[in-house]
Amino acid sequence: KQWYQRRVAITAGEYGDVLAITDSAFTSIPAMLMIIGVLVFILGFLGCFGSFRENRVVLIVYTILLVLVLIGEVVAIIISMIYKGKIEESVEDGLELKVEGYVTGIADDIEIMDKIQDTLQCCGIHGPETYTNNTEWLKNHSNVTVPASCCGSVTERDPIRRTCKTSNDLLYTEGCLDLTTHTLKDNTGLIIGITMGFIVIQIIGVCLGCVFCQRIARDGYKEV
Repeated sequence: KQWYQRRVAITAGEYGDVLAITDSAFTSIPAMLMIIGVLVFILGFLGCFGSFRENRVVLIVYTILLVLVLIGEVVAIIISMIYKGKIEESVEDGLELKVEGYVTGIADDIEIMDKIQDTLQCCGIHGPETYTNNTEWLKNHSNVTVPASCCGSVTERDPIRRTCKTSNDLLYTEGCLDLTTHTLKDNTGLIIGITMGFIVIQIIGVCLGCVFCQRIARDGYKEV
């Protein structure tokens, strides 16, 4: 139940922050699918127009463009499947960079790590020791403190130093690596499944476009 609640939270609003710590090639996949989705929406109107006007040229253009979109979706699925096997490595490298930026005071890295730790209820890469054993962190903090986002209790956080003690009963003891990896793998699998469903529908669209083109060619077609 606890893992389900965390997954809902990340899906609802923080998925972009999780993607920010991964490889740039992996983060481009959702953007690619969003662009393809917009193209499919536009092509839908084009197909309706060609069918309504019984215009063979428009239907041919619609069919060709739909095939190109299908190719783009297949490429996106292939990239997703390739990078799904490399997610853990990519996440670990990304977390190491963000933690390094966090302890040295880089504002963007602090914001991203705080959001991830708050949302996934985790701390550091493998746990609180990510900070308590970090030489750079210990220059300005004690070895019994971690970032405030590593603790669930707002009242026991230090508002000035933005830290909380490792003795806090609501300290998140689990590292962010496993939780982030599971989250990305789950969402990647969902994206692949949905995209494959759209591909089936678009293949039907291509077949219908070809049928209409043949019928119009046989019966004669109208100019735009």
